[in-house]
Amino acid sequence: MTSDTLVSEETTSLSDILALGFEAVPFAALFYLPDDKLTLLWRNSAHAVMSGSVGADISGMGMFEAFPPSADADGADAVNFIRNATDEIMRTGKPQEVGPARFDLLSDEGHYVEHHWQMHFAPIRKDGKIIAVLQTARDVTEATLTARLAQSHRRAATSTAAVAYFSYDPETDLFLRHDGIDAMFGFKPDEAGLFAAPFFQRVHADDIGAVYAEVERVLAAPHGDIASFDYRVCLPTGEERFVRIRGEIATDPVDRKPKLVGTFVDLTDIETARRDLQKAVHVREALVVEANHRIKNSLQIALSLLRLQSSKLMMAGGPAADRAREALRAVESRVRAVADVHAAIQIDDDAAQIDLVTLFNRLVLSTRKSAELPDAAMVFTHPSQRISLKSDTAIALSLMLNELLTNAIKYGAPSEHAPVTLDLEFLEARELRFTVANADLNATEPSLDIDSSGTGERLVQQFAAQIGAEIDRTKHGKRVIARVTMPLTG
Repeated sequence: MTSDTLVSEETTSLSDILALGFEAVPFAALFYLPDDKLTLLWRNSAHAVMSGSVGADISGMGMFEAFPPSADADGADAVNFIRNATDEIMRTGKPQEVGPARFDLLSDEGHYVEHHWQMHFAPIRKDGKIIAVLQTARDVTEATLTARLAQSHRRAATSTAAVAYFSYDPETDLFLRHDGIDAMFGFKPDEAGLFAAPFFQRVHADDIGAVYAEVERVLAAPHGDIASFDYRVCLPTGEERFVRIRGEIATDPVDRKPKLVGTFVDLTDIETARRDLQKAVHVREALVVEANHRIKNSLQIALSLLRLQSSKLMMAGGPAADRAREALRAVESRVRAVADVHAAIQIDDDAAQIDLVTLFNRLVLSTRKSAELPDAAMVFTHPSQRISLKSDTAIALSLMLNELLTNAIKYGAPSEHAPVTLDLEFLEARELRFTVANADLNATEPSLDIDSSGTGERLVQQFAAQIGAEIDRTKHGKRVIARVTMPLTG
């Protein structure tokens, strides 16, 4: 009997024994000879399933004949790590652990699919001699690719958004972190050491209390609760950096201790830009307020000049002077209406806004004062909520209201018993309406004209067209009612 025959008998007998011991185990097991071909002796059903070769008889085939590697560099590496593990077993007699290592498998369609394995190689001895090698394997493809994807996400986040990852042990103060965190805090590489204390020392004095409180809170909170820190870092140069941390408590798989893990984000550029923008907005608001204040003052000067001219005409007397004085008074009321608008302008949400209730109240007060009417002779009712409009719309409405109030005084002879009323209201169809009503005591039939010259009427119509408003005038006996309805946009 030759030695080859003896080995064949030994391996055949070994295969029968292995089939009894390894067929039922849940992990993949494969036996092969440590020869040049790495001749396959036997494998269990779990290996056939894992390798995608159910039903294939591989006994007696070389390993790389039964499972041919890909023709690229990854395939060459796969061959090398298996041969190297086998050689090391034959040299030392000790088991070998390999992986995660890549060995791609052919799919049913004939192309290679990426696979990663965790493999264990153990010698099989008889009479002190290694006669075969046991290879057990676990497919770790999903875990490997998931970890690789997570690393890609981390690298991308770190490079594009100044994001840096960390792990902090609150019990020992051990602070494992990305190098970018040291740079955020103004430390040179390896300057800060392994612990978090130097980093806490650079947190702004006004913020450190909240940082410690948040650490204590999240340690006591259920797992999965997110810790949130936003604070300033004081650098040795005197500069401030703005840092945001988001993390949660997780159990370290190595020492089984709870650790705070998460990310640091450097928000300095964003916060600096926000502050610069805020300053610019404040400057712009101040300029708008100052401009409106100066416009209001200029209009007040114009009013004073108009009143002075009106006084001179009153002294001159005569029909012509009376007509001119009436014209000046009409102009004066219109200028005063525009002045009231500029006095009421506010900056809201980066736009010039006017509270319509405040504006109308100003117009009522100034009109009542100009006409020397008692409070009860002109009554203003309105909703309790704020009504904000853009300045151009408010100017049009104020001039329309001025004409209607002036006309109501002119023809209504208002008093406490027959007041001019102004009602402001919201309608259901997102519309705004104000109504001016007065008793026309100067005529047998109440007039619906705005004024005798027609100037006021043209102004009202022009401004109504500008803002999309509709005007409706009705008569009830001696009472004249003018309604202005305008759609609300935005």
